[in-house]
Amino acid sequence: MDIREGKVIRLTQGDFSKQITYSDDPLTILRQFIEAGALWIHVVNLDGALTGNFKENLSYPVILNLIALSKQAGIKIQIGGGIRSVEIVDELILKGADRIILGTIALDDEKLLNILSKQDKNKIAIALDTSDGTIRTKGWQIDSNLDIFNVLSKLENLGIQDFVVTDIMKDGTSTGLNTNLFLELMERKKPKTRIIASGGVSNIGDVENALLYADGVIVGKALYNGNIPLKVLGTFLDNLHTSRLIKRIIPCLDVKNGRVVKGIKFKNLRDSGDPVELAQFYNDNGADELVFLDISATLEGRKSMLNTIRSVAEEIFIPLTVGGGIKSIEDMTAIIKAGAEKVSINSAAINDPDLITKGAKKFGSQCIVIAIDAKKEGESWEVYSHSGTKPTGLDVLDWVRTVVEKGAGELLVTSMDKDGTNSGYDLELIRAITDIVSVPVIASGGAGSKKHFVEAINNGAEAVLAASLFHFNILRIQDLKIFMDAHDVLVRI
Repeated sequence: MDIREGKVIRLTQGDFSKQITYSDDPLTILRQFIEAGALWIHVVNLDGALTGNFKENLSYPVILNLIALSKQAGIKIQIGGGIRSVEIVDELILKGADRIILGTIALDDEKLLNILSKQDKNKIAIALDTSDGTIRTKGWQIDSNLDIFNVLSKLENLGIQDFVVTDIMKDGTSTGLNTNLFLELMERKKPKTRIIASGGVSNIGDVENALLYADGVIVGKALYNGNIPLKVLGTFLDNLHTSRLIKRIIPCLDVKNGRVVKGIKFKNLRDSGDPVELAQFYNDNGADELVFLDISATLEGRKSMLNTIRSVAEEIFIPLTVGGGIKSIEDMTAIIKAGAEKVSINSAAINDPDLITKGAKKFGSQCIVIAIDAKKEGESWEVYSHSGTKPTGLDVLDWVRTVVEKGAGELLVTSMDKDGTNSGYDLELIRAITDIVSVPVIASGGAGSKKHFVEAINNGAEAVLAASLFHFNILRIQDLKIFMDAHDVLVRI
């Protein structure tokens, strides 16, 4: 969505004299994209790109409203156009932007870029707008005479990993992407670098092809002129994002004093390794997501280890959920800014259930994971807090209903009776919870063999979490996925 003077517009080859206004109501357009199933929205403040001042224009308040709506709907949003200070970057991140796109500043202010590449690396992408292989800046108006591949290499060396690359000569022409450019970029980039392609998409076939030689693709004019009808887009996205069909394998890093630990029924903890090294290993070996729990943070009344979280986030591309010691919106903000996609809260939610609602409103329900430590008491289960050390008197099923009503987007349910025993997940508990709520449930506690993971999925879990089996190399994730696939569980192989 290109925004100018508060309206949705499109240009052809970056030429402002060839502007077409598609809508005076960007929020309505965004709602249409959300209804079609979009999970990411790309927004450019063209007024900011032209003037270098992101805030002093009619588009700025509109963009704030777009961010707010995206958070309410639970989708991700990236913002670009005239962002040239740390203050603006921080402000947009705090307001809910998931990624900030920097363009001209990446070339004009090396000192500022150095600061941002260290402070906000996980939330930054660089826009490389190119014409005939050279970079253009200031809303595509200035030719820098800098070679795109040299600029890419220099920025990669600073630690930047995400790039939005637009072939200006293709942009808005509906003639298809510059395949040769993106193939060469994929060949020359570093392994961890991600390239999002932009410029020239004309139909859904272009989108499909782009995903063969890029990590993502931006679609604009083809949506507005009807070349890609929203119904067609919706079907494509449904097929692409079958997240409720594809089941997830999630290693859990229980961290205490900077080391990964594992015990039995939350006791007798033993060292399992360095969290950064383990995170990188799992990222490279098939994990779908990663959960990082600072299990001593609540007990000791301290914040989660932001430096460790930041280091973990820098090493992985898979989604990261962080929990432990989170007591406020400020804590959530710090953790998400450090690189987490989701936050997990347990004790704080019990103390103040409205914290769930506040977090869901600010970051989107999909970012709020409620961790529930459950212990069987007679014919029911009781909720425990403070890393499983304190009984709360809350009935698990009653608590599940409450947290979902408050806005929780996912439940991480650990059976304390099963934890670390390798005897299998608590299938009765999983069924009881999934029978009464529709949000995804991550099953935790008790995995000891491949069949246990399949059993948990067949009893309603959307994802399965384990620790010691993976940490001590008893079970390889890829082997587990092959087994699950053979037993008719849809996983990403």
